[in-house]
Amino acid sequence: MGFDFSRGLCGGLFGLGTLKEEVNFFPQETLRRVLDTKPSSLLVKERFEFHYKGHRFLAKTTVNQGLQGYLESMLSDALGAKTAIVCLDPISGKVLAMAGLDRKRPNSHIWTDELVPSASLFKIVTAAAAMEFFKIRPYSVFTFNGGKHTLYKFQLRDRHTRYTSSVTLKEAFAQSINPVFGKIGKKYLKKGLILKMAKRFLWQRDIPFELSIKRSQIIVGDKEFNWAEVASGFNKTTRLTAMHEALIAAGITNSGIVMAPNMIDSILNLDTGKVVYESKFYPLIRSINPKTSYFLKEMMVSTIKKGTAKRAFRHYRRDKVLKNLVMGGKTGTIDNLDHTIRYDLFCGFACTKDETRCISVGIFVAHERVLGQRAAEFARLIFKRYFQLEGIREGKGKR
Repeated sequence: MGFDFSRGLCGGLFGLGTLKEEVNFFPQETLRRVLDTKPSSLLVKERFEFHYKGHRFLAKTTVNQGLQGYLESMLSDALGAKTAIVCLDPISGKVLAMAGLDRKRPNSHIWTDELVPSASLFKIVTAAAAMEFFKIRPYSVFTFNGGKHTLYKFQLRDRHTRYTSSVTLKEAFAQSINPVFGKIGKKYLKKGLILKMAKRFLWQRDIPFELSIKRSQIIVGDKEFNWAEVASGFNKTTRLTAMHEALIAAGITNSGIVMAPNMIDSILNLDTGKVVYESKFYPLIRSINPKTSYFLKEMMVSTIKKGTAKRAFRHYRRDKVLKNLVMGGKTGTIDNLDHTIRYDLFCGFACTKDETRCISVGIFVAHERVLGQRAAEFARLIFKRYFQLEGIREGKGKR
């Protein structure tokens, strides 16, 4: 059976049962202050103990230990200066795994406290805004001159010569063509609509979670060329965390609804025997409408099949697990200011064809002089391992 993008994952969102009764004895704000001081290696265990105000507590996490162990084994051989990986269940917001490597800050919360340039991942926001606000579609045609991955002022002019190239929005997205997205930013979105859609995608917003998540940054000036830079991701001031990356992919997978992330399933007071905290299951924001979500999924699938992630996912049709999945993503690459670090990003999703299982990921790698494992390659390995652990075969549910 083919994958029906129009159904999404929210068809039964509010029919899955009532939310757990809220437990008020341990507010999330208090829990956040406590867990922010704990080492990352403790927080990703299946269960861990901690002390607060003279009491002992036992926390049960949502982390899939099989997947977590696999991520940690991959990072043990990583070459990059920094790497962060977040894996979420799009329909519940549950953290499936979080792994990170920061050679200068061992055991830090790099998944939630490290802001990196979003680079071409921001093309997701630009494409969404173009489709929602102006009824542009994946097969709308755009023209550009010059290189695909450069951005000069002359490339933003509507000038047609024998060297002018024509592409659809879908092709421009998959190949990450900067001038096309720069034109969209300059001609259509401008400052106001860029910021409007960015906020829908959680930039400049506090994200509720059991750990502090740094607020993602975006600065949009008043000049047309800056609108083009931001819209194409060709700048270093638009920044986000790996958690934010995963939430972007999760929302697109979930018909445009971003579920609030959670990693603590419950907390038991070991001294009293009472449950003092339980996770809640609720939508955080609707970023886009279902039709836009459908189009973005289609474009993200094309990125893996024909675009910038094609090489990382090569031969997936021959793989016993991957060939039965629908996978999509967006890549991003940009250097830091002094060109000593190359940031490499991937956010994306993988689903069984009957939509019974999905995973979204947010990944960044900070490469130094030697390029190590690429973010999209990490994603391919994660997708395969997760669905192996889930026992998924032939695109159907568990055996």
